[in-house]
Amino acid sequence: MATIGIALGSGAAKGWAHIGVLNELAKMGIKPDKVAGCSIGAIVGAAYAQDKLPELQQWVSSFSSWDVLGLMDLSWRKGGLIGGDRVFDVMQQHIGDLNIEQMNLPFAAVATDLYSGQEIWFKQGNLRHAVRASCSMPGILPPVKIGERWLVDGAVVNPVPVSVSRAMGVDLVIAVDLYGHRKTRLEQIPVSISSTQEVVSEEATEVKEQNHDVGFMDLLARGREYVSGLTDKFSLGNKTQPGMLAVMSQSMDILEQRHKRIRLMGDPPELLITPNVADIGTMEFHHADEAIAAGEQAVKQVAHIIEAVFAEHKI
Repeated sequence: MATIGIALGSGAAKGWAHIGVLNELAKMGIKPDKVAGCSIGAIVGAAYAQDKLPELQQWVSSFSSWDVLGLMDLSWRKGGLIGGDRVFDVMQQHIGDLNIEQMNLPFAAVATDLYSGQEIWFKQGNLRHAVRASCSMPGILPPVKIGERWLVDGAVVNPVPVSVSRAMGVDLVIAVDLYGHRKTRLEQIPVSISSTQEVVSEEATEVKEQNHDVGFMDLLARGREYVSGLTDKFSLGNKTQPGMLAVMSQSMDILEQRHKRIRLMGDPPELLITPNVADIGTMEFHHADEAIAAGEQAVKQVAHIIEAVFAEHKI
């Protein structure tokens, strides 16, 4: 019987679209047999491979901007803006503490050796370590040390891991590219993270001098503003000079896109699905419902092509 592989690409907060893609494929009776994921694709892919996708969807769909702030253990001293422990602690609770070889479906995650540039494929070993390494966006999440290697985001070398899926011995590869559309909106970048933090700090001090209920709600609003300001840091504004994070994020996106095109030209998937999540910012993880809907819509738009390809391959 023919086997189906799915390659879930990188894209930070855009990646919740993978959930919608997998859900809509299931409605068509299509359930991939083997899963390869890069970065956020590794998180969603791991949940799918362990039959935990509904739990993951329920969790991310409940996110508010305040919840996202609560998961951000900010640290400039660990090689990244965010420590990452809180996020992956919760992820482990939802998916499980296990090794890759124990998962219900064959799974692989892609990471990059920081010093050699070598592409690293995790097909066995601790799931949390593999996914965390695959997700370690340079400058955002710190690199992960496994053995003698320091590992960063797999998107640096293989943003849409078609080659990994192919190497897992499948007959047909469905790939999901989260960067197949151009942005239609630009956001203005706020002054700086440090000044935003000062505002939050000042507000926390003022809370002590105000009514408890009113002070808490005001602090909550400030927290939401902080998350909004942080997400804007990763978008290029058209009225002010781009900040450090925006430049870093955009430059990496450009490099990834050029590298991705070359990889896909050399090893194209049988099916390519491109959810329109261009306007979801890098750190806008609280837009999960929007991203999931985009993933579902992307599958619906190419349903006739999917059926034709499956008929051709007699699947």
